Amino acid sequence: MPVTSVARKKWPLVFACALALLGVIVFRMLLKWDGLTLTVRLQDLSGLLAPLAFASAVIERAVEILVSPWRDAEASKLDKAVAAIKARPADPATSTQDAADLKAASDAIDEYRGETQRYAFAVSLTISVLVSIAGVRALGPFADVGRLNDVKITTQAQHLFFLCVDVALSAGLLAGGADGIHSLVNAATSFFDGAATKSST
Repeated sequence: MPVTSVARKKWPLVFACALALLGVIVFRMLLKWDGLTLTVRLQDLSGLLAPLAFASAVIERAVEILVSPWRDAEASKLDKAVAAIKARPADPATSTQDAADLKAASDAIDEYRGETQRYAFAVSLTISVLVSIAGVRALGPFADVGRLNDVKITTQAQHLFFLCVDVALSAGLLAGGADGIHSLVNAATSFFDGAATKSST
């Protein structure tokens, strides 16, 4: 494998690390914000994240309704083409050509489905950002509102930055679908249950 190819594969990691380092430097030199208190209680977890899961399920359905009408017809044609090639009678004389045709048709449907997934993700992320801006968020319900709004503790810049980060994270969770949020709840519940078991022993 050429060195340039390896370097190209590693540049996103290098870029992310450089960006993170720059963020730490800016924080150290300019911001110096105090930490925010997030209160996460096991009994409240499902209830506080339920609106996020519901909104995510609604977004999933909306994306399906928006994308399906103009993508499903062509996908059906490509599926029929694959089925027609598979239905050809076995003939040793044309087996090589049949295999090549099947590969080309399968590649075409895979490429089309991949493109559809990219369109669906773009639509989902756009709607998720709008929903998150509207107020359906992941971190906000767990924040100490008194501390967050106290200008003696939290500056307006930190408050606004927290809101922006909350909107971005919430949009990512919403775009990931309801299953992802259920997985998050299950993981957190398992973590708390494990911690409680260890502390009791």
